Amino acid sequence: MAEQIRVPKGLAGVAVTETSISKSDPSGQLIYRGYPIEVLAEKSNFEEVAFLILKGYLPKKYELEEFSSKLQREMRLDERIYTLMKLFPPNSDPMDVIRTAVSFIGSLERKDSLESKQISIAAKLAVIVPNSHRALLNHEFVKPREDLSYAENMLYMLTSKIPEKEDAWIFERELIFYMEHDLNASSFTVRVVASTLSDPYSSVTAGLAALKGPLHGGANEEVMEYILRLRPEDAENFVREELKAGRKIMGFGHRVYKKFDPRAVLSKKYLELLARKKRDGERIYKVCDMLEKAVWALKQIPPNLDFYAAPIFYLLGIPVSLNTPIFASSRVFGWLAHYSEQLEENKLFRPDAIYVGKKDLKYIPIETR
Repeated sequence: MAEQIRVPKGLAGVAVTETSISKSDPSGQLIYRGYPIEVLAEKSNFEEVAFLILKGYLPKKYELEEFSSKLQREMRLDERIYTLMKLFPPNSDPMDVIRTAVSFIGSLERKDSLESKQISIAAKLAVIVPNSHRALLNHEFVKPREDLSYAENMLYMLTSKIPEKEDAWIFERELIFYMEHDLNASSFTVRVVASTLSDPYSSVTAGLAALKGPLHGGANEEVMEYILRLRPEDAENFVREELKAGRKIMGFGHRVYKKFDPRAVLSKKYLELLARKKRDGERIYKVCDMLEKAVWALKQIPPNLDFYAAPIFYLLGIPVSLNTPIFASSRVFGWLAHYSEQLEENKLFRPDAIYVGKKDLKYIPIETR
């Protein structure tokens, strides 16, 4: 038996595999397949970045057009999926609806190639996410339009309105930021399932289950809850009270970024643009700005992506309960890239555990216990 190696809890700082998909750095750098996130945010679009993440290179024009067309075609859902979503109780978490629907897709489809399965999962998730909310409210489903891009279609289905160009552009940046980020909890979960040679439907279902947890994907919803109840002048006192009580301020801090999260820096600029033209936008922006300054002054902890993505989604008219599902609709491309990468040089994940329980207990028959 191989010698056991003790590692930190949570595997902090432990490299368990190699990847060429993305990398973040404590100094505040994030790259996707070698490209800085700032460059992709300024010059690219969602479909192009999704292609980059999945394929490993930027597409030629005809490749991007073909990829975008495939995504558009695969957005059509089997009517049985809509029927399934209606079965959930009204108080269900949308993530439960989404997770179950993705698992169901795996039972319905008989696609041959891995690529066709991956594009199908990613495209259909963009339709399932906004309609999961409608299913729980017993509202009529909204289906995608052929004249809209991926991000425009999602925003349209989320709000039931054709989005303004600037709104769709800002929303698209946030989707790009959520698409991939190292070996996070859900991506690692996807790789563990992939290492068993299970199918991508099962792996993405597992990723969704991991993302539901409040320590991973649920933070953006909690962020919006406290932003909405605060005034700018209340921000510093709120931070002091939370810190005094020993509570974590959701939306601040990151396992990697210690100085700043580059996605949060960019998102703050987009929030400021959005706030100028949206109702209650100026107040929300000021609350965020004051909270950021207070947390940095008292603890030197920077905001993360969730802190600024949450108010952006809110000002775009998106229900708060769909913040984490939106995260999933973009991160699915990262999950699928990790799935493929895991299979390239696969080794089953099978770590060991140090047993600390009792030994050699004497069994006592039930009659005499």
